[in-house]
Amino acid sequence: MSTEEYSWHTIAVGNSILGVYNFIVLAAPPDWKLIIMPMASDIFSYVSKDGAKWVRDGEVKHFIKGGREFFELEIKVKPGNKARAAGSAVEFGGHSGVYSVAEEGLIKRKKALIIEAYCPETDRTITIKIKGERAPLEVLKYVKFSRCH
Repeated sequence: MSTEEYSWHTIAVGNSILGVYNFIVLAAPPDWKLIIMPMASDIFSYVSKDGAKWVRDGEVKHFIKGGREFFELEIKVKPGNKARAAGSAVEFGGHSGVYSVAEEGLIKRKKALIIEAYCPETDRTITIKIKGERAPLEVLKYVKFSRCH
């Protein structure tokens, strides 16, 4: 699969004084567009790898527009290997991970695709949750091209 067949989305936060802190670089279907939610992140610690700062403990929330659909995107990062064993196998950024589908919400039920992987290069566990009317399983064939370090 060439880079023309998927889109890249750098999920990062920063400012002109402290610089940029990366969560992940998400590879996704080519028609997906990231909609940034300003001030929707927390960063508690980071690790430097090859000149880049990667969030080691923190979370961020944004939206995704995929064709005519909208999805909520949540990424949580925790230090160490906190990956759970349940789920089906998926490759994420060159690492083994798992994915599962869950229902969320009290009033309006949403489907959530949950992808989780441990990155030994940065010693952090990455949990990606994409919520919408349906779980966008098509993203699973793209996430192996994502970057986490």
